[in-house]
Amino acid sequence: MEKQNTRQRPDRNTAASRKGLLEKYRQHLAFAALKVSAGDRVGAENDYQHAEHFYRSAAEFQEPDRN
Repeated sequence: MEKQNTRQRPDRNTAASRKGLLEKYRQHLAFAALKVSAGDRVGAENDYQHAEHFYRSAAEFQEPDRN
């Protein structure tokens, strides 16, 4: 007999979640810029990759229909 998952997960498709992801995107871009100016190319690439992840995640959210 399988145990059913009764825990409800929060709705990921909200404007607040999308805004949070975009904020993380901006933060990682800023971190990358700081690391580039300090000469840390590897660290900057890491932050650029994180920024791309958050950008793509935010892009998956659907905008509400405006009919």
